[in-house]
Amino acid sequence: MSAIGSICVAGYHFGLFNQSKRALVFETGFEDFLNGKTTQIDRELHFCEGFIPISVERTLYQAKAGEQLLWEIVEAKDERWFLVYHPENGHLQQQAQYNPQNHTWTIRSMASLVEDESVINPLAYPMAPLIWYVLTTEEPMLLMHASGIFDGQKGRIFAGFSGVGKSTIAGIWERNGAQVINDDRLLLKKEKDGLWSIHNTPMYYRALPASGQLHAIYLPFHSEQNSYTKLEGALALANLLAFTIHHGYDAQHVLHHSNVAEQLLQDVALAKLGVVPTDEIIPFIRAHE
Repeated sequence: MSAIGSICVAGYHFGLFNQSKRALVFETGFEDFLNGKTTQIDRELHFCEGFIPISVERTLYQAKAGEQLLWEIVEAKDERWFLVYHPENGHLQQQAQYNPQNHTWTIRSMASLVEDESVINPLAYPMAPLIWYVLTTEEPMLLMHASGIFDGQKGRIFAGFSGVGKSTIAGIWERNGAQVINDDRLLLKKEKDGLWSIHNTPMYYRALPASGQLHAIYLPFHSEQNSYTKLEGALALANLLAFTIHHGYDAQHVLHHSNVAEQLLQDVALAKLGVVPTDEIIPFIRAHE
């Protein structure tokens, strides 16, 4: 079977293989990441219609939003399954397996009606972010909840919990001519030349693929005056890992992410940033880099 196209994320090409008789649909955010033809495939996504019975023997991990189960990883007959649920109604949305030996996903989903046509939507949220996460367990990458900007010369990310001002700072940079890579979910990647880059991923809204070289990481907080405190060593590593996405169900994944984070901190400075949300934060940041 030949790929019908691919999705390119952070320089990796995910070949699309439709084993269903239905047409495929993807969320709006995938539109500019899709390629009709591909000569390079780094990972394979095989889409099938219909669920199959699974006798769960052990639950390895569960991700919830409040009381709502979003997805879980289970073992059944020595096989690891990703069970993904609709984020609103909680119904099973995808059954997925990943084969790390041949870098192949098999994703099963049910058909649904879209504009009177019976189709399958195999990468509906939160399935796709799981695929990007698994990619980071194998490659020199980290997935972060953060805002990232590129001003034409330098890339910076602002990471932290909700409410610390990540979006506000990104908006200030954007008003002053910088490009916002993404305001929520970023992939950090060590390129073959040893430099680090920032990449966006498909979201629920339409956005062009965007990337930029990474030069600095900031952990912002609201303050009565702008301040800069560089973090190093174990303290820097702990703070960085606090805002990266790592699920912890596999010891090898945890070790991999820790090693990648250590490599990142050898090349890119990390600092706590007290912020007064005015345009003055831009020259302040530049003066301390």
